[in-house]
Amino acid sequence: MPRRKLPPQTPWTNSPDDVEAAFYEALSSGNLDALMALWSEEDEICCIHPGGQRLDGQAAIRESFAQLFVNGGLQINAEVQNRWHSMTSAAHSVVERVPLDVDGQPQWGFVLATNLFVQTAAGWRIVLHHASPGAPQAPLAAMAPTDVLH
Repeated sequence: MPRRKLPPQTPWTNSPDDVEAAFYEALSSGNLDALMALWSEEDEICCIHPGGQRLDGQAAIRESFAQLFVNGGLQINAEVQNRWHSMTSAAHSVVERVPLDVDGQPQWGFVLATNLFVQTAAGWRIVLHHASPGAPQAPLAAMAPTDVLH
């Protein structure tokens, strides 16, 4: 995903794409303040990290990312697979490629993420980041019935 700077924080000037690019830039740089500035100020925001529990609200989400940034930024190559936008909300389905070291061999891990955005008085903001371990292209037909949870 190309890295773009978030435009000035004025109503109606940024887009979900701008916010998402800034989100992955903040993850890469480990900039907690920049990352949290992208979230809605409402209490009803939610984040689920791969294999993690549901985190609700600014404080819980901030603390989780602070823990993730202890050793610096996260190297995530994000590719939006699908976008749905309306006047006041947007949903993006994203494949995140994460470099891994498996027994001394570099490999890619894949995370499937959904990012939800809403238009606020301050511009577009994130209200949900839900990430789960996965494969980049796992056709449903290839999955056993027990692999599909819902």
